[in-house]
Amino acid sequence: MWWSGAGILAVVFPAVTVAVGYQLGGYPGVPIGFLVAGIATWFVGRRLNRADDPATNHNGHRLYSIPMQYWAFLWAFFALTQTVLELLGKAGWQQE
Repeated sequence: MWWSGAGILAVVFPAVTVAVGYQLGGYPGVPIGFLVAGIATWFVGRRLNRADDPATNHNGHRLYSIPMQYWAFLWAFFALTQTVLELLGKAGWQQE
């Protein structure tokens, strides 16, 4: 399997938030959706992978062997990239 524990949420969060963001706000909803996904992934991943008890499986919630919370940086990067591309007019999402 390519995920362990609840690591699949690192893919589910951006899929849902970007789709909802686009449906509610058009293109500006896409980077907002990625930003929300990054925030959700970070906080949920940190909560699930906390090391309160060393006997538990620390960082057991992974996607492609990367702890879930670190996928938040990728979603934040996508939000920044989509924002910059939109400001430059090169995103390809412009409506005619």
